[in-house]
Parts: sequence; C-alpha cells; structure tokens
Amino acid sequence: MRRVRVVPTLGSIDTGSDRSGATVPTRPLNIAVSAHTSASPEQVLAAARDFSERRPRLWPNVKAKHFEVHDEGADFADVTEGIWITGLFWGRSRYDWSEPGAVTATVTDSNAIQPGSTFGLSAVPSQGGSDVEMTLCRTFRKGPKGRIGSAINHLSGNRGWRSYLRRVLANVEKTSSETSARPTAASSSAR
Repeated sequence: MRRVRVVPTLGSIDTGSDRSGATVPTRPLNIAVSAHTSASPEQVLAAARDFSERRPRLWPNVKAKHFEVHDEGADFADVTEGIWITGLFWGRSRYDWSEPGAVTATVTDSNAIQPGSTFGLSAVPSQGGSDVEMTLCRTFRKGPKGRIGSAINHLSGNRGWRSYLRRVLANVEKTSSETSARPTAASSSAR
C-alpha cells in the first residue's frame, strides 16, 4: 500500500482512505488574515452581502457562470459559488449577517469542502477606513477534489489568503470610488 507523506502542521490530522484503499491525510485549515482599507466598514460588509451580478467582480474566486442565489432574506443568503481550477470546485453556503460588523458563511454542501466549514469577514472603523479580518475554518472532503483543494489552500496559506483579501478590498475601494464619482439624479438636475 502506497502512503502519502505529509508533514503535519498545527492542527490534527484526520486520515481517511480513497477508493484504492490508500491512506489519505486531510488537515483542517485555519486561517486568519487582516488588512487595512480606505473603504468604510459598511462598504466592506456591503460587498460581502452583495449577491448581485457585481459579486464576481468583487470576489475573484467567484465566477459568474458558477454563481447561483437560491434564497435571500434580510440577514441571510443561500448561495452556490464555484471556480474552475482542475475541474469545477463549488460550494453552497448560507451567509449570515445578523451579527453587526460581520458576515459569516457556513458550507452546507460542496464537492471539495466539508459541510460546517466556515468563512468570516469582519470590519471595524480605523484611521479613516477600516481594519478587516477574514477567517477560514475548513475541513476538506476525502476524495480527489478535497485533496486538491486542501493542497492549494495549505500551500497558499496565510500569505495567499492575505493577498486575496487585499485584492477583494482593492475591488471594494474601486467600486466605492466609481459609485461616489457618478452623478446622482439630484446633482444632475441641479445643473
């Protein structure tokens, strides 16, 4: 039997087996990254709650053709988002923003991530903008998509997710400045 050698990091290792019977280690992923932005906390959180056609422009890991809103309410959304990597990786999550200052997504189904895994985004006012924290607590499915997803996420680690957060915040800043630069109906009629 061929074993895959994995050097453990912080966290426990759960071993499962694939169809061949080989032992396949999977490790939970726990990431917490933060960044400062000139966007206000409300602008950042509004982007996290934006499930319109703008979402793929704000969030680089969401592709329009793999994005579907199943249900949406005053403080939640049930959404499937996906991206093509080495095949389609998709996840259905329930986003919740009932707690002020934060948006949390809990995976309900996915072909790579275990249900119950979470993503969180919080923003607080700071220096004319906001300090933003993004957290991911993921456990990956046992199978090819889970192994690929686990490898990509663990290899990119904090550095990759911090870079991703900065790209999202740059998109939020750009969208916010475009929105504020557009003339409103009231300012257009005043001319």
